[in-house]
Amino acid sequence: MKKLALVFAAALALTACTAAPTETATVPAAADPPAEAAATEENADAEQFPVGELRLCDDRRCDTDTAYYTLYGHVDTTELTGLRLDYADGVQTKVTSLAIADALYSDLLVTNDNVVRVFLANADGSEFRFKSFYPDGRSEERTASQEITPMVYDEYAAYVLRDNCVARLDWQTGEVTTWDTSIPQIDEILGAVGNKILLTRIVSDMPLPTDPEMYEAVIQNSQREFDLYDIATNTLEKLFAEPRYPEDGGSWKIYRGCRGDMLYFAQRKSDGDGYKEALLGYDLTTGAMQELYAEASSDWVGGTGSPKSFSRGGQLELVFLQSTPDALHIYNAADGQVYNVPYHDPALNAAYGTGENYGCPIAVTGDGRVLVTDGYASATATRWTPMA
Repeated sequence: MKKLALVFAAALALTACTAAPTETATVPAAADPPAEAAATEENADAEQFPVGELRLCDDRRCDTDTAYYTLYGHVDTTELTGLRLDYADGVQTKVTSLAIADALYSDLLVTNDNVVRVFLANADGSEFRFKSFYPDGRSEERTASQEITPMVYDEYAAYVLRDNCVARLDWQTGEVTTWDTSIPQIDEILGAVGNKILLTRIVSDMPLPTDPEMYEAVIQNSQREFDLYDIATNTLEKLFAEPRYPEDGGSWKIYRGCRGDMLYFAQRKSDGDGYKEALLGYDLTTGAMQELYAEASSDWVGGTGSPKSFSRGGQLELVFLQSTPDALHIYNAADGQVYNVPYHDPALNAAYGTGENYGCPIAVTGDGRVLVTDGYASATATRWTPMA
């Protein structure tokens, strides 16, 4: 078995929020909201539901004592299998078995009680369903009252956020409940911070036009605002904002995770004639942003040109800043230290072809070990065999 493939959530249209606009639809002019903005008076629906441990729907669950992933077979295979890997003994267990014809809508959604769920739909789109697989081997399937595109979920429900409404799909009943909110011009859902959702939205002098040229003209002078949305209270809290296009020619701030009250961001910044890779920390208590570490950008290998990060139990553990030909540059969020860890053995190039096929970090296990690749066949290779 040379390669495992992961299924990522497809981008699907939302139908749960009635009359929900697209991201570029006409909305009120997006001036900066108050720091704590109550969306509407109609918060009762949001407040009556419990909110658990929120997770992104495209967040691979591989940071405890197990990892969950989806296994594809040969192109003619009609079954899609979900597996659980136990790190301690290396044993793989089949968790799900689904017909590919069911049109899988999502990756495996694993809640903190180890229940695995997937979204399904008929080939003609006439029925939207989800199936739950329990640790004791039971499974059950429910039909949702409306079709939604889940963005985040917890042990109680799955959620969709849009500019003017939130939709909640209850795992126990399949019922979809919506309530009004005001999150103008959502840009990106970044992650969960406790029981809140970290997101960005575009703040502009006028609603973003649908015409591409006009859109580009407006967004050139817009801000990218970072906010926390509280599902339980239906409130939006502004954290900070930056120009939509960084002024120094660097990159956007890329969210890497949270630890305690600190949010971590990676950013490539202009530094004289070159660039530097910087790790920034935003303190939720003080509202201050600080540079935690920076080093000159270097030529990279092993598929780690942009920073990768790994959390454990919802807390950021390690940030892989970049890689040089012989070492990984790792920031440990627990102690604030940077470690240069050798990871490439030139002798292995003969076996794997290039250094990109091994030693690349892909997960942190529950006991703190780093899971790395040990060789795989590239998509263009001629020496691989389809998995049966």
